Amino acid sequence: MRALVLRVSTCVALPLILVVSQPPCIAAQQLVPRGLAVAVEPVIPTRIEALLATTNLVLVADYYRIDMRFGPNLRIDAVVVEAVDSRTRLKGLRVQVRDNENRRRQEGTSYIDFEELIRLSRGLTSMAELAGKWTGHDDRQAMELSFTTAGGFRLAIRHSARIPRAYLSTGLIDPVVTSIEMAELPTLKVAFDQALALLNGK
Repeated sequence: MRALVLRVSTCVALPLILVVSQPPCIAAQQLVPRGLAVAVEPVIPTRIEALLATTNLVLVADYYRIDMRFGPNLRIDAVVVEAVDSRTRLKGLRVQVRDNENRRRQEGTSYIDFEELIRLSRGLTSMAELAGKWTGHDDRQAMELSFTTAGGFRLAIRHSARIPRAYLSTGLIDPVVTSIEMAELPTLKVAFDQALALLNGK
């Protein structure tokens, strides 16, 4: 009887020793249930967004509406953000796009740093020139031109057998998309240049 009790005790104690002797990282992994979402700190891709997200600072953000005639689906604002205590001052653009088809969906927003806005304005000129040269009489079935900023603003021109269109999207995650006519590209370029002129004077 004593031998039987001893064997049972040994069998119970052995698994306990194995669990206790495992490295802490393995034991911790076994405690986390599968499918559990882990919170990840959001990526802040632009300098102006990083300043706007800074805590423990007094921030002044001035927004200037850029006048356009694209209707309610596209809004462009020049932005100047200043940290009062540190005298840090950044300039850029805020572009907001509303979905053409789903009016209930929240609009998408992208910020563009001033230096990136200069490259975007130049890129738009190149894209319009290249799009104008494509005739569709070669062996290409379609052509797409695109420019994407760090903050998730994307301008794409798509040429195919159908009527060519320009698409604007904002947001890094689940972007919101709207489209404009090719004839409206010069107006968009004027809006970007107007924002650059305004920001240069601020």
